Amino acid sequence: MWMMIAALGFVACVWIAFGWFTIGNAGRRVRGGLFSLSMTCLFAPLFLVKLGEQYGFIGVQIGLIVLFGLLAGAFFFVALGWTGRPTKVRKIRTLSEDPDLF
Repeated sequence: MWMMIAALGFVACVWIAFGWFTIGNAGRRVRGGLFSLSMTCLFAPLFLVKLGEQYGFIGVQIGLIVLFGLLAGAFFFVALGWTGRPTKVRKIRTLSEDPDLF
């Protein structure tokens, strides 16, 4: 039980620190979120097997809970960065500005 609490606390602290690191920089959020998502998907099976070998079924449960926290945080930061990026402003021509439109 203490291991699950410690692991979830560590994941929460890492996401909070990453959020502070990326304040005002949407591109860094997207890149960091995608990097974290790719590393989580790449190494999660290895860590789940290792936790299962070392701690049994409880280790697998803790690993899956931590995996869910990592994936949720990564998707959150990718979505937050994607919606926070600056948009291109297009100039709309109107008749009052350009009478030759018709």
